[in-house]
Amino acid sequence: MIMEFQTTAIQLSWPRPPPRTELAGGAVHVWSASLERSDPEYEAALADLSDDERARAARFHFERDRKCFVAGRSFLRAVLAHYLKTGPSQITLAYEERGKPRVSAPDAVPPLHFNLSHSRNLALCAASRFAPVGVDVEQIRPMPELADIAATFCSGPENALLNAAPADKKIEVFFSIWTRKEACLKATGESIAGTLAQMDCSQAPPGWTLHTLSPAPGFIGALACAASGAAPLCWQWQWH
Repeated sequence: MIMEFQTTAIQLSWPRPPPRTELAGGAVHVWSASLERSDPEYEAALADLSDDERARAARFHFERDRKCFVAGRSFLRAVLAHYLKTGPSQITLAYEERGKPRVSAPDAVPPLHFNLSHSRNLALCAASRFAPVGVDVEQIRPMPELADIAATFCSGPENALLNAAPADKKIEVFFSIWTRKEACLKATGESIAGTLAQMDCSQAPPGWTLHTLSPAPGFIGALACAASGAAPLCWQWQWH
């Protein structure tokens, strides 16, 4: 994730969910949530976390970063608990060799694929039962170093898309490209270091689906799914 710019008040763009949101077949769900929580809500969220997550939260130097982490993990646990029909604190997470989290077996059969991303106080969580997913979100903001970043980390076709964009759209095109790249890497669990320039996300790789997401004004995101033809359903999470 690129360094953040500033905190903004979040006005979520996606609709509220229908009464039933079962994750079946080839469905992919993407949830958006504001991470702005009141003090009582923050304390309740902290109680839902594991000992390891609370220890990680305690290591943050700034309170805003600590609260954002806690709210984000609480959001993830709430989404997973929704699909697994259990309580958020009952979710047990394990981590793959490269650090990608997964639900420990036998809690999820078939496997519950998921991914979390946040930019400042906006978070996205993607979930699927049939294929790995990755999600990324970024706050749209001025990028004086845009040309240098694109030249270093974007592929030839991606730079061609960026160069062809009108001047007033270049920032949006850049973040659309960037979030797609990060979403793909997160779906595979690969490290960002040394791989961004070699990955071309100007179009979906064979056997994959890429979607640009617009979860809130001033933000842009992307979903990557390791299956062709995936069509995400996008909603805003209802905390209560």
